[in-house]
Amino acid sequence: MAGNQNDFRRFGAALLLGMAAGLAARYYFEARARNDSRARVGLIDWEQARQAALRLSQWEQAPVDNRAYRREQYARMVAISEPLIADYLGVRLPEPVSRIFVFDRREWLEANIVSFSQLFRPIEDLYEKNGGGRGALGMVMNDVSSKLLGMQIGGLLGYLAQRVLGQYDLSLLSAEATGGALYFVEPNIARVQQQLGLSDEDFRLWITLHEMTHAFEFEAYPWVRSYFRELLEQNFTLISGQMLSSGNSLIDMLMRLLQGIGSGQHWIETVLTPEQRAVFDRIQALMSIIEGYGNHVMNAVGRRLLPSFSQIEQQIAQRQRQRTLLDQMVFRLTGLDLKLAQYQQGEAFVNAIVAARGIGFASRVWERPENLPTLDEIRNPAQWMIRMDRQGWV
Repeated sequence: MAGNQNDFRRFGAALLLGMAAGLAARYYFEARARNDSRARVGLIDWEQARQAALRLSQWEQAPVDNRAYRREQYARMVAISEPLIADYLGVRLPEPVSRIFVFDRREWLEANIVSFSQLFRPIEDLYEKNGGGRGALGMVMNDVSSKLLGMQIGGLLGYLAQRVLGQYDLSLLSAEATGGALYFVEPNIARVQQQLGLSDEDFRLWITLHEMTHAFEFEAYPWVRSYFRELLEQNFTLISGQMLSSGNSLIDMLMRLLQGIGSGQHWIETVLTPEQRAVFDRIQALMSIIEGYGNHVMNAVGRRLLPSFSQIEQQIAQRQRQRTLLDQMVFRLTGLDLKLAQYQQGEAFVNAIVAARGIGFASRVWERPENLPTLDEIRNPAQWMIRMDRQGWV
């Protein structure tokens, strides 16, 4: 995603990891309120999340103008982008990207509420399986806390709905999905384009280029999708184990948080167990490469294609530097600030590899999971190049 539209993917992982402590705490206390009653409420009230997100998004004030024209425009831009990216990378998509949607904020939210409910389904299933919210008191507490969790998720999705521009939706946890879809949140795109005085055509093509790089990453290299899903499932397993532990998992988590004060680590990192941190690092390394590689390709192709490319880059960078205090607080609480730094490192890694060895060598990251760089290698690209040289070409 380009500019602030990157926030959704970053937010997905950050929310998942950052809410683990709250979910574990809730499970810990509600487990003690169980009795023989079978009636229970779900862990997260998704209708509450939906209503909260819709209210905050102010979607009624941001309609899509000229939807048919914009749909044709984005389809044309996808058709322009695909062969250019393919020529630069030397790889072709198995099938052309055909699922292209022009959304208003409400439509984007409806699609992503479904995605987020799928994302949290393993934890919700675990909670149901182990009797969460049983008994009269448990049901009351469960109803209140499920609405609070729904409001929290909905509030953050509503916040993002006002800012997201484009999205490559992978339907990551759906094993049946065979390809992604491109979402363009046209009211937000039009607002940013007009506020920054950017070219209508160039700015939308700039966004399209970035989203199409993600289509290449996941569709030209199918193992990436299954590998990403496996990492998330490992993370769910570890969170589930922590939720089910009968000891002092919540106390241990709080102790790690307190001990991490002043360490220079992000609060999300401090609450993770060593096992969770290992999976967390692998997820962040993968996401850093996904975004960094995408940015590099977009820049390489965009500079040749877009007359106003430099203006777009400068204006977007300036806009990101002028985030409001609210934006800064949300970024800190959700971990988006941590992700921003890591994605910048991912792009620096890819740029360094391409400068030294070319795009073909950099694309070796997509040959197989073992070729993916670690976070240490992302910070020191020479280490990864040495490892690839020792390994040889697959």
